[in-house]
Amino acid sequence: MALYGAFSTSMLGMMSQSRALHNTSVNIANINTGGYKGTQTQFSTVLSRSLQNVSDSGGVRPKDISTVTKQGNMVSSEASTDVAISGKGFFVMNTAQDGTGEAIYGRDGSLEIKTVNDISVTGTGGTTITTKDGFLTDKNGYFVQGWAYTNGTVTTTGTPQSLRVDQFAFLNQFEATTTADLGLNLPAGDTVGNINQYDIGVYDSLGVAQTVKLNFTKTAPLSWNVTTTSSQIPVAQVDSITIGGTVGAGDAGDTYQATINGNSVTYTTTGTEATIDDVVAGLVNAVNTNPTISAVATATAGAGGALTFTAVTAGTALTSSITATNVAGVADNTASATTIVTANATSTSTSAATAITFNADGTIASPTTFTLAETFANGGTSAAVVDFSKVTQFYGDFLPMGYSKSGFASANMKSFNFDEVGNVVGVFEDNTFRNIYQLSLGVFTNPNALEAVNGNVYKPTNDSGAATITTAGAEGYASFSPNTRELSNVDIAEEFANMMTTQTAYNASSTVFRTADEMTIVARDLKR
Repeated sequence: MALYGAFSTSMLGMMSQSRALHNTSVNIANINTGGYKGTQTQFSTVLSRSLQNVSDSGGVRPKDISTVTKQGNMVSSEASTDVAISGKGFFVMNTAQDGTGEAIYGRDGSLEIKTVNDISVTGTGGTTITTKDGFLTDKNGYFVQGWAYTNGTVTTTGTPQSLRVDQFAFLNQFEATTTADLGLNLPAGDTVGNINQYDIGVYDSLGVAQTVKLNFTKTAPLSWNVTTTSSQIPVAQVDSITIGGTVGAGDAGDTYQATINGNSVTYTTTGTEATIDDVVAGLVNAVNTNPTISAVATATAGAGGALTFTAVTAGTALTSSITATNVAGVADNTASATTIVTANATSTSTSAATAITFNADGTIASPTTFTLAETFANGGTSAAVVDFSKVTQFYGDFLPMGYSKSGFASANMKSFNFDEVGNVVGVFEDNTFRNIYQLSLGVFTNPNALEAVNGNVYKPTNDSGAATITTAGAEGYASFSPNTRELSNVDIAEEFANMMTTQTAYNASSTVFRTADEMTIVARDLKR
């Protein structure tokens, strides 16, 4: 039996070493595979039988040991979409963009952008075009999961979601300016009446960047007034004119001339007019039927000789007047006209003045804050509170020293990158940097027991336990390394050493097998 047992022992040895050589070959083949975790081969003794504390060794069997917890080699990368995990944990991914697919976990941070849905955006010239959105995925097309920032903060207690990172993803997201800080010096040597101006920027309630001009006017040795000038919604100018005098049967031939922006029309009385309102009606008709004047303004009549000219285009100025000529020589037929501009035709507006006072040492006394109460031309508003505590009055030049503000504008995203805690940082067309997402991190109690599947990713098993979804830096699990790739954790020198040892062990087992075979032949021949 002992001789025949040598066959099984040596056979198990060759099979076990074949298994070890297989694992070594797979490890070497994946030496440059991102995030690959090698497999080690260990062995245990197989006993054929035990009798009265005496055991016969029956051979050996292999055991695959995963090295998922061993950190892979980290190499730098020029791709902004590359990020590596340094420490414990895995990228959390889902096979479906809407999160309804299967949860998948991996270590390869060579990320890509995958287009999924059709979207409509505004193109050049205001036309609507159809394009695709884009989501962050791994090289298998699995959707990377994380949490979105809202108003500058992120909540990581909810279920993570797929991360949309195309240039249009955040176009409708903005934050109006609520606070700002201003530092400047007003010249103490300025004479009363001198004006110094400084332009500051704010983001309005519609997410549009606006410019507000601060006008500082010296009023006394330690006093100034500040006003703001900004773009406003242009309105149509309205000129109200009242024509005086009387008309009657003896006033035929009197002329009334209306002039708007240098162009004139005339109404001549016929003697049939009962009141001055009949004259007004004639002028209204003459203005509105004149193609040159009616392209600039329209005329309407009111009671008691009132006549109104309204600009056709908001923001354009009108210059209007009416003259009356009495050809009959009767004094009570002489008409008079008064022009009153009742609306602002310009597109800028200056606010009421706010008084500023300084202490004798040049520091500001009041106010320490200033509110920008603005309504802009696009309909957006601002109520930003500007900190004036750093405004001074010293001798020297008017010197702006710094201005900062909260908020950000609605803008396309040009690119993005990562930081060490896993924030996805967007770079926008308004030259701002914003945290838009935070990557989630999946942590397991026993990651070496995860099930490896195609694509160098893993699924949980009963032995690995369920994933704990957390973030980098939490509990000291891991950190992220931007512009870095994690390669395999395979040591090529160690694998070649294992390969030589495995080959030696395999050859020795095969020699035992051949020797047992030869001994069996000799035993057979002894019977002859």
